[in-house]
Amino acid sequence: MTSQVSYKLYSSSPRVGLFDLPFEVLDLIFRPLCPTLARGPYLPLPWRQNIRTILRELKPFADLRLISISINNVITPIFFQEAIILISPFSTPERLTDFFRSGAPYMKSVVIFGHTEGRRPGTQWPSNAIKEALGQGLGLLTRLQNLECHGEHAAFADPLWFQTLTPNLASTVTSLVITPVFQFQAGVYQSIRSLGASLTRLAIVDWIGGVQEDIDFPTTHSLPNLTHLTLQHGNPPPHGLQKLFASIKDARGNTPLRSLSILDLRTNYDVEVIANLLTTDRLGEQLKSLRLRLSLTKSTKAAEFPKVVLQACPNLREFSYATRPVDREIFSYLPPTLRKLEVTALPASHIHASTSVTPQAIAAFLRDQNLQTLRAVSVRSLYSNPGMAVDPLLTAVCEEVGAQMTDGGNGSAIIIL
Repeated sequence: MTSQVSYKLYSSSPRVGLFDLPFEVLDLIFRPLCPTLARGPYLPLPWRQNIRTILRELKPFADLRLISISINNVITPIFFQEAIILISPFSTPERLTDFFRSGAPYMKSVVIFGHTEGRRPGTQWPSNAIKEALGQGLGLLTRLQNLECHGEHAAFADPLWFQTLTPNLASTVTSLVITPVFQFQAGVYQSIRSLGASLTRLAIVDWIGGVQEDIDFPTTHSLPNLTHLTLQHGNPPPHGLQKLFASIKDARGNTPLRSLSILDLRTNYDVEVIANLLTTDRLGEQLKSLRLRLSLTKSTKAAEFPKVVLQACPNLREFSYATRPVDREIFSYLPPTLRKLEVTALPASHIHASTSVTPQAIAAFLRDQNLQTLRAVSVRSLYSNPGMAVDPLLTAVCEEVGAQMTDGGNGSAIIIL
């Protein structure tokens, strides 16, 4: 009797299918399936191959919206949360407009890529229709926080574009990444002038300056809330850098900048150029994080760089100094506030080993260092194989001082103190 009752109760209970699950559960299921744009400290280059790959991967995820209304309600916000837009000679204003209208309520991040491959000779690029459709689409967004513009795009093509089509972005966008090609260098200045008041993060990739720089560059206090700045690749002139840094001030004339990354610029700046940037308005004293990856030569006074930089930045918590080579005296100048250090190391057999950071120099530092706050040392090995993580000297010293060393990949090691 009991078994019959149990069978009846079981058989009469409705079966719960995928479509019957709560929205929150479906979101947990589908969100990890959405392809995302790969990022490191900056967008990987070349981006043309990356963008085609991610767009191919996104299509089947977007097609899941066709399964049912309940699945569409889950997929749509996930799909549009970061919108990836390719602007090319094959783009049409109608498709661009439809895309924005479909996802405007959900877009928090927009990544725009532009290229002219396939453009017919003599045609205008970008067309006025594309510029207008892009501006009107961005003008619909009320939740946008991150904007990235790469390549030959139509964003910030002229001063009136922002003022007439997208003024709302100035109240919501806090993060901007811009990669201008040569003919769109003015877009750097226009974007800073348009969005600068709200930005807390700014990355400029492939900035080389422009002939109208003195006219176009924003005035002082254009970036009153900027806390993170990254400059990568490109060849900005020193006076352009000075103008940029001069614009990073709040209403009281203080710099809000706390994190600065200067990576792989094609200009070999003298130590005086970097020193001027860090000492102007006491910028270096405010920094908590500094990442430098520079190609130094004898003419740039490479040996003086660590001393000058660290003396100007006495309150750093994170310091990455990936130059070639790194003078071993760097360990003498580290601030007492430092928590994380990243350096590059030469093998002991290198011609400059006696004056540069090597495994032996790092071992001596680990034995003798008395920085109370230091928690991690990341070491990237140059010209070595398989990498620093298996270096027997560092392994032995880590055991000696009670540190743990792990392989960070690509010839690097992470030492946890």
